[in-house]
Amino acid sequence: MMSRPTPVKKVMLLNPPGSEIYLRDYYCSHTSKANYIYCPYDLFAQSGWLATEFDVEAIDAIADRLSPGETLRRIVASGCDTVLFMTGAVSWVEDFAFMERVWKETGRRLRIIGNGDILWEERGRFIERYQWLEGCMTDFTTRDLLDHLLGTQAGEPIPNIFYRHTDGRIIDGGLVRRKGVWAMPRPRHEMFPIARYRVPHGRRLPYSEILTDYGCVYQCTYCIGGDLGFRTRDIDNSMEEIHFLTDQLGVREIRFKDLTFGAVKKHAEGLMDRMIADQVNLTWICLSRPSVLTPELLEKMKAAGCHTIQMGLESADAEFINQYKKALKQPAVYEILRVCRDLGIRVLAHFILGLPGDTPERIERTINYALELDPAYASFNIAMPRLGTRFRQDALKAGLITEDTNLLDNSISYPILETSELSKEELWRLRNRAIRRFYLRPGYMWRRLAGVRSAYELKTLFTEGWSLLRSTT
Repeated sequence: MMSRPTPVKKVMLLNPPGSEIYLRDYYCSHTSKANYIYCPYDLFAQSGWLATEFDVEAIDAIADRLSPGETLRRIVASGCDTVLFMTGAVSWVEDFAFMERVWKETGRRLRIIGNGDILWEERGRFIERYQWLEGCMTDFTTRDLLDHLLGTQAGEPIPNIFYRHTDGRIIDGGLVRRKGVWAMPRPRHEMFPIARYRVPHGRRLPYSEILTDYGCVYQCTYCIGGDLGFRTRDIDNSMEEIHFLTDQLGVREIRFKDLTFGAVKKHAEGLMDRMIADQVNLTWICLSRPSVLTPELLEKMKAAGCHTIQMGLESADAEFINQYKKALKQPAVYEILRVCRDLGIRVLAHFILGLPGDTPERIERTINYALELDPAYASFNIAMPRLGTRFRQDALKAGLITEDTNLLDNSISYPILETSELSKEELWRLRNRAIRRFYLRPGYMWRRLAGVRSAYELKTLFTEGWSLLRSTT
């Protein structure tokens, strides 16, 4: 008779300790450029599902700045028999060394499940290599992990779960991209150190995050989002979480983690209508793109509390960036930024530098483009072949990277790609030049000071600004 895994009684949700402020979630990972700390929402989402059947606790060692020793002591003291931990390409070497220590030193045999970009991409290799790693999941919004831990399908494939069975077989549940509308049990935000989380362009505290759609309808080759599928979250289900945050935890600022807020206009407008009708006391931030935003939707977003939108504008050369399937339409950029400015919504524009084919001249045009658009913030990011992306596969085929190039961080790390058009040194110089030209304009600095609306925002302006400029030295 085939043996069954040890029954689960208590699950620990773990964001492991690190030597840096690592931000690991939504199959992406990078290092905080300053002191901001995002919520590990993957663990938030799973907390709701797992708490329906098990005793659940959480440790966010990054937010609480716990040492490896203290984190280990808390895991041991919890009495948990199962750990779900976050990892990522930016930190996996540290993470795996720590988790192996946990496995060896807790004094009991733990079931350990991982989640993160490097496991999404290379799940089979890691499960085979590390005996302490039972498995990983590839969709944090579903009950798939709950079904696995309940053991009702022991030895059988479960969608989006990859694991080693007790008989040694690797069971592959496949990447199942669900569609339509989904709902999930309310995430247990109260388990996490809400007071510790920060966003660099936030205005109020306490701060937390929420997800109202999953995946992306676009197919940018340098992003994993388009490979996750796409579905929207039931509005009643989303509002239950929003009201818990505001009414029970006193949260006053949130960031919608949707990869393209407003991708389904009817869904976004319905959510805005509910937030306005319920008079929700929230200010908030989201990520979107000019092609899905309209003046009418922006007006509703402003009325519902939106003060900042992050947009991937990427390059001054639409023809170039659209080779990477960005689907950018520049006329919409100018119009939507004008509407945002008129409504008092700030824009954080993201630009990507150093994709194969990029040149010093094109990057200079992109810097000038950023100055012309004059958004409230600009983020100039080095192109990185992120795990799970078609860009990474193309870079491997072109010999720009090797298979073991998997410590990737586009936030502050030195470039790893070198092309015939750009050396690493030249790309780094241009990145630093972009940051300094944008942020050290006297008129810009005065407008930022004049736009401060709270003591928290003033403090953040100085601390984050100093950290950003320091990264250019």
